[in-house]
Amino acid sequence: MESLLENKIILGILATLFMLFFGGFCVFIHELGHFLAAKWRGLHIVAFSLGFKKAWSKTVNGIDYRIGWLPFGGYVDLPQIDTTQDKITTEDGKELEQAKPLDRMITAFAGPFFNILFGLALGCVIWVYGVPQRTPKMRAIVVEAIDKTSPEFKAGLRAGDKIVKIDGSSFYCTWEDFVQQIIFTIGEVDLKVDRNGKEFDISYVAKENPNAPGALRREKIAYPFFLPRIPIIFYPDPEGPARQAGVRNGDVLVSMNSVKIYNFASFYMLLNNCDGKPIKMTVLRKGENITLDVTPIIDTSIPEKDSNIYLIGVSYNPVLPITVSGVNPGYPAAMAGLKSGDVIEKIDGKSFENIKLFIEQLNKAKNSGKRFPLTIKRGDKTLEIELQAKKIEFYTIKTQLSAMDYPTPIQQFVRVIDLSYKSLRSIAFWVMNKTGVSKYGSTIKPSNLSGPIGMGRTIYLSIYRGTLRHGIFFIVLISFALAIFNLLPLPVLDGGHITVAGIEMITRRPLHKKSIEFLNIIFVALLVSLMVYVTFYDILRFMGLKEATTEKAENWEFSNVEQTQETTEKAIKPAEKVEPLKSKK
Repeated sequence: MESLLENKIILGILATLFMLFFGGFCVFIHELGHFLAAKWRGLHIVAFSLGFKKAWSKTVNGIDYRIGWLPFGGYVDLPQIDTTQDKITTEDGKELEQAKPLDRMITAFAGPFFNILFGLALGCVIWVYGVPQRTPKMRAIVVEAIDKTSPEFKAGLRAGDKIVKIDGSSFYCTWEDFVQQIIFTIGEVDLKVDRNGKEFDISYVAKENPNAPGALRREKIAYPFFLPRIPIIFYPDPEGPARQAGVRNGDVLVSMNSVKIYNFASFYMLLNNCDGKPIKMTVLRKGENITLDVTPIIDTSIPEKDSNIYLIGVSYNPVLPITVSGVNPGYPAAMAGLKSGDVIEKIDGKSFENIKLFIEQLNKAKNSGKRFPLTIKRGDKTLEIELQAKKIEFYTIKTQLSAMDYPTPIQQFVRVIDLSYKSLRSIAFWVMNKTGVSKYGSTIKPSNLSGPIGMGRTIYLSIYRGTLRHGIFFIVLISFALAIFNLLPLPVLDGGHITVAGIEMITRRPLHKKSIEFLNIIFVALLVSLMVYVTFYDILRFMGLKEATTEKAENWEFSNVEQTQETTEKAIKPAEKVEPLKSKK
């Protein structure tokens, strides 16, 4: 029987409920902060609303509690904090005094403060249980492949080079964090590179990459034009085959049955082709290669409906023309004579004009369960080989392939502050570059921002495609981001109210009401326009399809450098210091 999370319909429902509850709760906790502070300071409260355009309401003790049709935020109606009116009255006409500057500051600050408290509290879950990293943290990035038309290649970077510093600083981070550093760099990206033991510097200006992964390609972001070599690091389950065979936390996979393993695809290919027989695995541990006999077991966690997978056993570069980069021993492609370097021209007699069509045709041919011809070009010769895909039996050695990160709540908060600052700085430089104020620009622009739809989609996908830990992690980030945004010193935002109240406390007199009203009108219009703008792009992202890349394979240089012990050791955290995949005590 399928488990609850293996049922995609139920998983979609759970992800939707998670998104609605926690997305709404971030707004609720913010407005609750305003509400409780206003009660504490004795201010008159007209209404407490989640959403806009009242759909439902109930009055309790003189306060109207509302739920709106438009779920784009919320508000607490506090007439006494309005500094643009000469006369403030209640709903029944009773005159009210304007709130004192200190009361307005406390009430305005309470909303973001409650978001911060909520983020810190929920962040403790991530601190204790961790969040999976997509790649291990590395002290060096080894270039596996690079586009020969790229600014990095023209600046001198080559396949096999080892990047040891970026912008003058050493690093210990995941590949995603390294990419983020490049994306947010203003001006030239400076890399210190180690090639065959000799270090040198290269500098280049990052630019939009039309072949970046999905969303980053559509967002036209300055993604690197090179691919990293990601080490496969084991974190075995205590009672699994890998642990019983002697695999330990932090062991780095070197080879399986004497076949060098450089990527996750090759690892799973060989694992699922073992037919339950022992595999000789060589792992790197503290500078020493250790060979262990590991006997895989059937992976019972794979639902039956998802187990009908057929493979031919090849890896290829996802660019046109399709060039075979590896052939897995024991699979149909190897037995049919396919070799690395072969160019696939036709599948079952049909040509293809883009990657998407190639994948569709290949999957159709493989899943038919019948023999099919593959037309290839090998040098100057055109050959046709016949093969039949092999139905895969899924095996496991019960080990995680990624480490858990345990950032403290304060580290999570500081990270959001840093990202917010870098994002605003990058957008500012984009604007200044477009207007001719600065020669330095950025590929981060206003259209890359996300509104409620974009954030809701992110929360949903974090659960649907990830784990509960991913979902909680993103809620923490969003709660912190909501606080930081509202603290910006702009009219109509909480930060604007705090700024005005602070000025009044210093000058000991109120600011000109008409001036404040004029600024409020302008910034309301700007914020509404921004909301419409980012929502428009959120919808485009929601509806967007993955475009097929048109990059040519001949433009790429691939590394032939073997994964040496020295390179691997220096690129990753020492095994004895790697945190295991378990909760902190």
